[in-house]
Amino acid sequence: MNIQELFNEDNIANVLDEDTLLKIGDDIITGFDDDKQSRSNWETEMKDAMDLALQIMEDKTYPWPGASNVKMPLLTEAAIQYNSRMYPALISDKDLVKARVIGADSEGLKNKQGTRVSKHMSFQMLEEMEEWEEEMDIGFMVQPILGNMYKKTYFDGRNYSDMISPAEFVINNNAKNLETAYRKSHILYKNQNQFRTEVLLKNYRDIKLGEPEQKTDETKTEGTHPKSDKSTNYKLIEQHTYWDLDNDGLEEPYIITVEYDTRQVVRIEPCFDLEDVLFNGEDVAYIPQIQYFTKYGFIPNPDGGIMDLGLGKLLGPTNHSVNTLINQLIDAGTKANMGGGFLGRGVRMKGGALRFSMGEFKRIDSTGDDIRKNLISLPTPEPSNVLFSLLGLLINAGQRLASTLDSQIGEDPGQNQKATTTVAVQEQGQKIFNGIYKRNLRSLNKEIKKLFYLNSVHLPEEDYLNILDEDPKVIEQVGTEISKFDYDKESLNIIASADKSYATQQMKMAKSQALWEKAQTGLVNPKMAMKTMLEAEEQPNIEALMDVPPPQPSLDQLEFEHQKQIDWFDRELEVIKSMQEDLRTQSDAVYKLAQAEAAEEGTQINQYRAQVEQIKAQSAELGKRAAAVKQTAGGGNQGMEAT
Repeated sequence: MNIQELFNEDNIANVLDEDTLLKIGDDIITGFDDDKQSRSNWETEMKDAMDLALQIMEDKTYPWPGASNVKMPLLTEAAIQYNSRMYPALISDKDLVKARVIGADSEGLKNKQGTRVSKHMSFQMLEEMEEWEEEMDIGFMVQPILGNMYKKTYFDGRNYSDMISPAEFVINNNAKNLETAYRKSHILYKNQNQFRTEVLLKNYRDIKLGEPEQKTDETKTEGTHPKSDKSTNYKLIEQHTYWDLDNDGLEEPYIITVEYDTRQVVRIEPCFDLEDVLFNGEDVAYIPQIQYFTKYGFIPNPDGGIMDLGLGKLLGPTNHSVNTLINQLIDAGTKANMGGGFLGRGVRMKGGALRFSMGEFKRIDSTGDDIRKNLISLPTPEPSNVLFSLLGLLINAGQRLASTLDSQIGEDPGQNQKATTTVAVQEQGQKIFNGIYKRNLRSLNKEIKKLFYLNSVHLPEEDYLNILDEDPKVIEQVGTEISKFDYDKESLNIIASADKSYATQQMKMAKSQALWEKAQTGLVNPKMAMKTMLEAEEQPNIEALMDVPPPQPSLDQLEFEHQKQIDWFDRELEVIKSMQEDLRTQSDAVYKLAQAEAAEEGTQINQYRAQVEQIKAQSAELGKRAAAVKQTAGGGNQGMEAT
């Protein structure tokens, strides 16, 4: 079969011959056992760490039966402290996811697309995937003890992201990282009814199961199979590995599930997307594996192994020493309180052990002096002060390692210390926690990318629009481009919205107090400083709190302001009167000047009129002369005609 045909099969195991399946099943279980053996030392150490964390008691017979067996909860306290800080720090609000746009976005369309994706994925993880937040909470209890916890992200009708204990996830200790490991094995436990359901759904082959075994902590020593009933689980190995099923010489990534006891294959499915396969001509050249698992590590292992260090490894020896010392001190006190010693022959009394009740006197046949001479107490010193001091030293060292001191951020700063100094001390104490926090943030980003990929493949468009409160009819009418294609891995890159540096509420308060002190100098906006302080206190309705009405003035202030206004009006009236007098004076001067100019203009007009009259008279005179000339000229013509 070629790779296209294999990819289209629901369960590839149904089309393979029995010999091939037997070979595959044997190889899967052999590889699983080899990987488990490679981390055998880790399993022994983690069994001891889990016993310490759970404070499991063993029967003690030394130094006597029933001797003190106190377990100091250093490791347990450290795990609880870590969980109570990491869980709310990483999952702080409803805006868990945000989208970062890659490339040019001049019209802002990609930014709107990213906002929709952020809103949808945050709702998915915190509301639709109801188990997600709870399992993160559980994981942050497992992680500090064992050093690792894993998340398995997959689609089964909807998106799931299950927490997996390191005890149930086996990977070779020599693997460089989780993504490139050749084998990744998830131990599954299913009872007979659950297995039958998988068969009826055609997810598993119908095989004859082997011996069942109870689900146990893999870090504990496995014993014989317990007596089974219908609720007893069968152990299956779901291994993400490689196998050459198309016989082209190149192994393809598959998920192969095998029943551990019989080594029979029950399911094989592709662990790749056909569209991601790279070809060299007609030959397959490279097939990237789909990643289902995300590792949340605590402290990287200095030896390069893939199993990170946890407090069980780091704090275990100190916790054992503390347990030993405190039990020695208790046993010493018990021995000192028990008494005991030697009786001489001079004390005549019945044989056997002597025990006294409160206020009881026993009769003996001897004098008081004889008793003192014939009774010697065993030397039983009081509990050692040196051991007590050493116990305190070890407890303090363990608490420092686990960051469980009073301030969890360094030494107690004491009273009357400046806010800026407190911030510096707190930040210094948070260095180790911030390192682990950033590693968890990096892992959360990887997990979110896996969920983003599942949405791009499986998300129903109707569900996406419903969560965004977008009506498909309205979208069709107005032409809004909202669809499941918002999950375009070419245009968006998804990152977690948690802060890259973690700050406790005490640190936020100290920083806001330092800012408020600066605001008193006038160099910082006091209103913004107060808003920062209210946010650090996590006060509700901050905007309403900041909307402060102006203070109401007192009666004296009102009278004072009223008198100020009256005085101002009086001064303004005097100014106006003065200006009016000036204007009146200016007006009179202008009027007189106008009259003088008008009189002068009248004299000139009369002169002009006289000149006009003179011109008119001269014109009339000229008219008369012209008429006379014309008359004279007319008579001359008649004489000439007669002649």
